[in-house]
Amino acid sequence: QGQFETAAQWFRAAARLAPNSEAIATNLAVCLVSFGLQVKARDPKAAIKCYLEALTHAPTNSNAYYNLGVSYAERHKYDKALINYHLAVHFDPRCAEAYNNMGVIYKEQEQWDKALKYYHMALQCNPRFAEALNSLGVAYTTIGRLTEALEYLSRAVAVAPTYAEAYNNLGWLFWDHGDLAQALRMYERCIELAPNSKNPSQNRLLALNYLHDVSPEKVFQAHSSWADRFCRELGAPFTDWLVAPVANRRIRIGYISPDFFHHSVSFFCHALFQHHNRDAFEIFLYSNSSREDEKTQLFKSMVPPTHWKKVTGRPAREVANLIREDRIDILVELAGHTANNRLDVAALKPAPVQFTYIGYNNTTGLGAIDYRITDAIVDPPTQNQPFSEELIRLPGCFLCYTPPANIPDVDQLPALRNGFVTFGSFSCLAKVGEPCIALWARILREVPNSRLLVKNKGFYSADVQATFASKFKAHGIAEHRLKLMSLATTAFEHLKVYNDMDIALDTFPYSNTTTSCETMVMGVPVVTLA
Repeated sequence: QGQFETAAQWFRAAARLAPNSEAIATNLAVCLVSFGLQVKARDPKAAIKCYLEALTHAPTNSNAYYNLGVSYAERHKYDKALINYHLAVHFDPRCAEAYNNMGVIYKEQEQWDKALKYYHMALQCNPRFAEALNSLGVAYTTIGRLTEALEYLSRAVAVAPTYAEAYNNLGWLFWDHGDLAQALRMYERCIELAPNSKNPSQNRLLALNYLHDVSPEKVFQAHSSWADRFCRELGAPFTDWLVAPVANRRIRIGYISPDFFHHSVSFFCHALFQHHNRDAFEIFLYSNSSREDEKTQLFKSMVPPTHWKKVTGRPAREVANLIREDRIDILVELAGHTANNRLDVAALKPAPVQFTYIGYNNTTGLGAIDYRITDAIVDPPTQNQPFSEELIRLPGCFLCYTPPANIPDVDQLPALRNGFVTFGSFSCLAKVGEPCIALWARILREVPNSRLLVKNKGFYSADVQATFASKFKAHGIAEHRLKLMSLATTAFEHLKVYNDMDIALDTFPYSNTTTSCETMVMGVPVVTLA
């Protein structure tokens, strides 16, 4: 009947009468685990308490250890989660779910060898375990082994044809292949299977920005339609705030982002945080990242300890309440529709004035966000493109790039040592559509003996290299004129490769931002399509 709490009370009474009964202890432990699962959604701490009590009665109960691991992982207490997952597989070596979840934790920590090891151990327990197949596909996509990624993601949807998440991840795989049409088909299939899922809908919006044959009006309509559905699911936003109506006080500005680590966005918010007028403004940072590095520590040092708030994994309403209670005057969200964003928080309007900035070069579609920071070059006043936000055009450039502290020296011009001009692009392949390839091929034809250097994660795969080269061959460009590279091992080595490039070619219709800044820092001019 599902009355696990009542049942547990009776089993406890029975245990007091027969303290040495193994059967009663086992039944009580099973009942407590079931009760923990029942209350977990509304009271996670009560669930943990149930699992721990279960283990006092049945110390070898694998299911209790497993669910403790899940609960600790959800609270981002990964060390405790790993201990309990290891205990789960110790007492049940066939617990595929525990192996898979250990892999997920190591993936979050970017320990790819360990992640792959535990995903494969999960498959050894259950070769048709769709979640492990999907996890392997995600891991192989992330590290650029796209052939293996396609194999495992295809197996995932073969054994579980309605597994929505696997279709979303196939979308990312085809994105890395540069096949936007197929990526969109995968996102749309995921949306069909899971209409309320956040990721595929936003991935689809991001992809629409890169297509040549979709009008700005249609892209805006897609963003608006997404926002309407999204806000209905979230519930009512705040309409009053706790900000103090006191003259001459410091304005409280909150920045919320998943990218307060070594990420493209971090190079543009660095100067912003560093040079804020502390006499006029009080800065709060709300981090939604599970990853931290030296850049994270730098940002933490720029605000008082009480003003750094980690909100990773916390429900939208809870984070919105936190921001509201911090009496934030202006909230700036820095991700838009990119990965791990907190548009769910912004949609609840926890601050009276809200901006979107840096992370996404289009509208959010959300009426709760009042302004979008841009400039007259990126968004000319004469354009007719619609936005849900009012545009605030800064004079000059709307961004300020802070390069890494350690960058390579700029070498001699490659053309002088090679005897030919090397054009280049380090853009993601999703930005390099057919019109872009046609134009680049024309440049190569009109500049005799010139070469094109393209570096991208997708080029770990020989199949992706072959597909890319074939597109240029169709325009009369021989393969020997292309140099295709996979990613460098470090940021320093990545920048060093610019010393092999004479002139960078920008993508269109969606141009580069961080890549162009890196290019110019390394002394390479960028040619873009006006």
